Amino acid sequence: MALQKRKFVIDPGSKYLSIYGDALMYRQPNVAVIRRGRTTEVLAYGDEAMAMRTLPEHSVLVRPVSQGVVRQPDVLGAVLRKIFEKLIPVTLFKAVELYVPVPSGLGMVERENVEKAVSGGGYKDITLIESVLSFLPRTDGGETMIANFGAGVTDMGIINSDGIVTACTVDIAGDAVDEKIKNVLLQNKNFKIDSAAAERVKCAIASLYTVDTSSVSVIGQDILDLRSKNFEITATQIAPAIHYCYSRIMDILETLMTSLPRQKQDEVRMNGLYIAGGGALMNGLTDYLQRGLHIPVYTDMDPETAVLRYTAKLISDPKYSKLLKPAGK
Repeated sequence: MALQKRKFVIDPGSKYLSIYGDALMYRQPNVAVIRRGRTTEVLAYGDEAMAMRTLPEHSVLVRPVSQGVVRQPDVLGAVLRKIFEKLIPVTLFKAVELYVPVPSGLGMVERENVEKAVSGGGYKDITLIESVLSFLPRTDGGETMIANFGAGVTDMGIINSDGIVTACTVDIAGDAVDEKIKNVLLQNKNFKIDSAAAERVKCAIASLYTVDTSSVSVIGQDILDLRSKNFEITATQIAPAIHYCYSRIMDILETLMTSLPRQKQDEVRMNGLYIAGGGALMNGLTDYLQRGLHIPVYTDMDPETAVLRYTAKLISDPKYSKLLKPAGK
């Protein structure tokens, strides 16, 4: 008797660990509280780890993924094992296939770390898929540009029905925007904030519109008198940080497009750019890219889960099977 197959998409992002498929949607911060000994003991993970006000003795809070790369595969594997035991337990007569969207720019060793981490969860049938390719079901098969804005990296590329035409991965993403906001406020306002505060500022008022009067209050340190103060930050004050990061991304997108033969460039200009990921929520981004690239720009209705949903569509449609190659084969 043939085993029934259950398919799940696992996205081990720098900020969130997400699992999608078979009526399951798991999405929590990709952090864990661990204690190292002869093995890696996971004391808490996800929301529970973030909520801990004090850490147990001899434990540390770690982020196993940063800048799109699995830095600690043993930790991620141990977390996945706990999640699988709870949400995807081994079931007789039901095989489990795992599909993992990864940045297109990952090297061989980095890909092996992803496979090691995911297989550490207990299931061995694993297929890695470049994240830009995951969006193929969103297109009609013609040359289409994709930009997936994550926390650690932004993955960009041009795809068609045969796969990836060209792609690249850069570390200009949500975390880099946070750092740039911190640096701009420190240099221009002598005001020091941490990364968490910078992210709150970004989410509240960051904008690519030239005229934006939004503002938000945030607690930080005045480096002149070393006192903690409540500062009012405006969108105009952090605008240089936002424009610096997104202008570089736009330059890379333009380079990807102009590197193609003229006929393919024309197809891209007709089919446009599809953007997803948390960074696609940046206020004014669609208009900014349309003005700069002179092509249509489309934003997913739920950009933070787009890669999960479109990967699920990709793996369920037989016409894309030729593009999928299981890890290690």
